[in-house]
Amino acid sequence: MSRIKIALVDDDERCRRSLCQTLAGQEDFELTAACGSAEELLEQIEADLPQVILVDLGLPGMGGQELIRRLNQSHPEIDCIAHTIFEEPATVLAALRAGAAGYLLKGCTPAELLRSLRTLSEGGAPLTARIARLLIREVQPSHDPLSDREHEVLKALSDGFSYKEVASQLVVSSHTVHTHVKNIYEKLQVSGRRQALDKARQQGWL
Repeated sequence: MSRIKIALVDDDERCRRSLCQTLAGQEDFELTAACGSAEELLEQIEADLPQVILVDLGLPGMGGQELIRRLNQSHPEIDCIAHTIFEEPATVLAALRAGAAGYLLKGCTPAELLRSLRTLSEGGAPLTARIARLLIREVQPSHDPLSDREHEVLKALSDGFSYKEVASQLVVSSHTVHTHVKNIYEKLQVSGRRQALDKARQQGWL
């Protein structure tokens, strides 16, 4: 049986050692490099290209996301899997856009890691369950929390009208407009007009 060549990069020596122990003795995997930096990895793999690379995102020097991007450009045949503690949506999406073929959170058991690597070899995309749920939430339409009147106020503000002008347009008092704006900020969890307008536009509510 042909063994899958795997390299890994992580600046945490203990994590590197643990990953090496997990991969040691596996009949279907061959560990070809275990490096502490992106620069070291790029130098080592040229002599023997792996098929899969586990990439820690929080690397010193060149970061993991940039490493994935470079490898995706120079060696698109290599599958890079992010292996990290970071689970913020922006970080996950940035790594996937850079070309990561999977996203695993540190802390998974050796059995889970091996199962994820085999999922990749079978044509799948290994994702920690929490990351998969996060991605599903990201693509699902968000609930619009604003009332019709709050939409009218926000639209008028986006057109550049002052609170007084908005009040005149809607035939309400300036105090009522201030109350609507306060409610809009609370519902959108923002602290100012520009943030409210940006968020409403991003979500397609304006």
